[in-house]
Amino acid sequence: MFPFIISAIENDDDRSFIAQLYEQHYPLMKKKAYEFTRDYSITDDLVNDAIIKLMKKIPTLRSLDCYKRTSYIVYTIRGVAINHNRQQAAKSKKVYLGISDDLMDSIPDTVTIDEICAAQEDYRELGEAIEQLSERDRSLLYNKYNLELSDTEIAKIMDIPINNIRVYLMRARQRALKILARREYRK
Repeated sequence: MFPFIISAIENDDDRSFIAQLYEQHYPLMKKKAYEFTRDYSITDDLVNDAIIKLMKKIPTLRSLDCYKRTSYIVYTIRGVAINHNRQQAAKSKKVYLGISDDLMDSIPDTVTIDEICAAQEDYRELGEAIEQLSERDRSLLYNKYNLELSDTEIAKIMDIPINNIRVYLMRARQRALKILARREYRK
């Protein structure tokens, strides 16, 4: 299916020339658009944008041999795709804060002394529970949550198979929770 914009070309020769280019190079253009964006949902739009740019260069395209013309088309779709990526990156950097997204609402008004003391008590209890764990469990939890290492890095450091890291971490967390639960039960 040809883009509707091709039918807007007044000259029959130019219209058939662009239609032929589109038909010949559509698969290549779509492939190149995907290579740069990794998004199939917009590749046809990018191809259509490239065709619009190419329509303005019909005399230049006619003067090129078939290999140079193909390169010209590839560079055009490449430029369109790169511009699209730049625009998307710029849009993602912009933050809209409307009436409903006021950051001040997410900041607590004041933290009371009671809340600070409760948090410190929780941290102290958690630290004491972790001290009761085995050396391996402590190391696993420390590497994962304090040093924020990936499972692969932990596996290398601790010489544990990568497939076992998640299970070991889950069991270490469960043991820590059991210790905390016992302490809570005693209170």
